[in-house]
Amino acid sequence: MSQLTDIKLLCFDLDGTLVNSVPDLRLSLNAMLDELSLPHVNDLVVKTWVGDGIAKMVERCLLHVNGSPSSEQTLADAVSLFEGYYQQFLNTESGLYPAVKSTLFKLQDKGYKIALITNKAEKFLPELLAYFGIDRCFDLLLGGDTLARNKPDPMQVEFACEHFKVNAAQSVMVGDSRNDILAGQNAKVTTIALTYGYNFGEPIKQINPDYIINHFDELLTLL
Repeated sequence: MSQLTDIKLLCFDLDGTLVNSVPDLRLSLNAMLDELSLPHVNDLVVKTWVGDGIAKMVERCLLHVNGSPSSEQTLADAVSLFEGYYQQFLNTESGLYPAVKSTLFKLQDKGYKIALITNKAEKFLPELLAYFGIDRCFDLLLGGDTLARNKPDPMQVEFACEHFKVNAAQSVMVGDSRNDILAGQNAKVTTIALTYGYNFGEPIKQINPDYIINHFDELLTLL
């Protein structure tokens, strides 16, 4: 695997890339479902809903348990319920993937600018990152509602490049899902895909990333 050169900016996805957040998403969804007198869901199915933001995940959950689409008002009420419970369960069972913390510290020590680019709502990011002790690793946080558009649109990646005054050839997008890789491809940056994440239950190689790695610390052999 050839080493990347002249890279200055690293953009990372969060869920399924840095943090296995499905357990707390499942806890929050099930608490929401309890209030709606609906049956619970499990981790396996929740994994296939992650990646498009909270509203889309809740919409998929309700469709799964009800068997039919929800009205806009029902969905809005459910999202509000979910967000309240997710704030409560944010760091209950979730955990960093192996070697994430040590690798981020090493990449930071190498002098890279590091941005977090996620479709998760921005308000949840500071507490979550601080809990895992990786908040100081990031020079920029972009949530799914920070800008007008989010992944797979390239806006977040392009904003990060402009923010740090680097060009696409000097930037990398690292993630586990098609939204991450498509956002990077649309922004014309190098893309690195991780095989251990969620990606809606589909093999990540189908999206044709520039590089595919199985473990987070393999980044140190590329960068």
